[in-house]
Amino acid sequence: MMAPRHMQDGSTAVAEWLETVNLSDDPFAPRPISISVHLTNGKKEALVSLLREFRDVFAWSYEEMPGLNLNLVSHTLDIELGTKPDV
Repeated sequence: MMAPRHMQDGSTAVAEWLETVNLSDDPFAPRPISISVHLTNGKKEALVSLLREFRDVFAWSYEEMPGLNLNLVSHTLDIELGTKPDV
């Protein structure tokens, strides 16, 4: 199987250091997102403020995405019952 055409240009992925920010005000219902650690404090505050303002547009669970085909977003591993890892 070949990679999609837009990934066949020979470029390499760039790793980005991320930090997790909780967009929720409810400690029992976290809404974690990841943002770059390289943002200035001002840009980070502006971005987090914007994301909090519009957090209702994000789907935080599969239940919030009616009609989603679970065959596209989940996978299974067919492992024989009783199989143990080889360590």
